[in-house]
Amino acid sequence: MLAATAELLEGWSYSDITMDRIAERASVAKGTLYLYFRTKEALFLSLYEDRLGAWYAELQALADHGAGTVDPAAAARVIASTLAARPTLIRLHGLLHSTLGHNIDLETTVAFRRRQHGKVSTLAFAFARRIEKLSVHRALRFLIQLEVVVGGLSWAAFPPASFQRAFDDPDLEVFRINFEEELREIVIALLR
Repeated sequence: MLAATAELLEGWSYSDITMDRIAERASVAKGTLYLYFRTKEALFLSLYEDRLGAWYAELQALADHGAGTVDPAAAARVIASTLAARPTLIRLHGLLHSTLGHNIDLETTVAFRRRQHGKVSTLAFAFARRIEKLSVHRALRFLIQLEVVVGGLSWAAFPPASFQRAFDDPDLEVFRINFEEELREIVIALLR
């Protein structure tokens, strides 16, 4: 079901993806979908958690297998490039605060954030070992800030088609944002 949702998200906007479409793509009955996910938002939150967990696992593996420490610029390059290679996760980051939290109950939210706390804490320890002059506490704060920054940056870097076309105007081209480059610069600033 998560794979079907991710496939739909590659070609459709969030608002155009319905539970009916997801069920059809996943080859399950719509009722089966609701057995696992109470709402469309809960389904997308689960997809976000799955994709974020995979990215965190990649970052964890890179941190664990390296020797010595790296400066913030080197860490920023890795963080930005590995995330830029995950367009579905970037889109989900943009939906997290603006959309997904609106139709999810407290129990689901608390469970999600508790799982995230464990993953972020583990990654923070790895980052503190590998990134120069970064404490565990600061690494934890950085990862929370990164979630927020990526959400906003995703909207700016991947706006609706009408905005993209507007940026073809030479006077408005300044608003065109390269996600990976901007994220790299922001991560360097956050890590200093």
